Amino acid sequence: MSAALAFSDPSRARVLEVFSSLQGEGPRVGERQIFVRLGGCNLRCDYCDTPESIPIPSGAVWTAERVKAAVLRLEAKRRHRAVAWTGGEPLLYPAFLEPLMRWTRARGLENYLETNGTLPAVMRALAPLCDAVSMDVKLPSSVGRALWGVHTAFLKEAPRGTFAKVVLTDRTTDAEWAHALALLGAAPRRPLLILQPATPIGGVVPPSPPRILALENRALRAGLKTLIVPQWHHLWEVR
Repeated sequence: MSAALAFSDPSRARVLEVFSSLQGEGPRVGERQIFVRLGGCNLRCDYCDTPESIPIPSGAVWTAERVKAAVLRLEAKRRHRAVAWTGGEPLLYPAFLEPLMRWTRARGLENYLETNGTLPAVMRALAPLCDAVSMDVKLPSSVGRALWGVHTAFLKEAPRGTFAKVVLTDRTTDAEWAHALALLGAAPRRPLLILQPATPIGGVVPPSPPRILALENRALRAGLKTLIVPQWHHLWEVR
């Protein structure tokens, strides 16, 4: 099956895995969720912790019914609050996600979307079905190009329950931090800001603790509700 079909057929998508784990990022750290990891991403960030999900195509072709069956098996073993749609970039599969998100809602599960914040039109379509949106604000020092314009458009479409996560590295500059704070401060629904020091992967280095605290202070002085939340997966040694 071609990659194009996997992206356009509403009954199929490329999936790397479906599993149960604890949410390891953001304000809902420690919450038990079912993770549906879709394959393929439109960006290539140097700090990515799942590089196997980046190539298009990546993962195997799954039907929506196979995803439902996997969710039901996991839900039968223990109770979960939400299904985390992650990747890769899950918003590459809008026609696949919409009916599945309606199905999870009908089963009493929340939809927790993890996205790089670059597909505003898709966000507009799926916003009513999302209970929480973890939107990455991508800094040019980590992705190699500025995405301020598309992030601005995305924030206009993001629903209530959206928070903005910024991964910080030792290359994070004062200029791009000022731009990120201005972006979030001008958002129609000013989101909670999560500062996530980069997990050391492939030579990526997080900022020093004093630097992180200085960046937090600038965010607080800009009037943004701010939390510092590192990634916990590698510390817990769980998936």
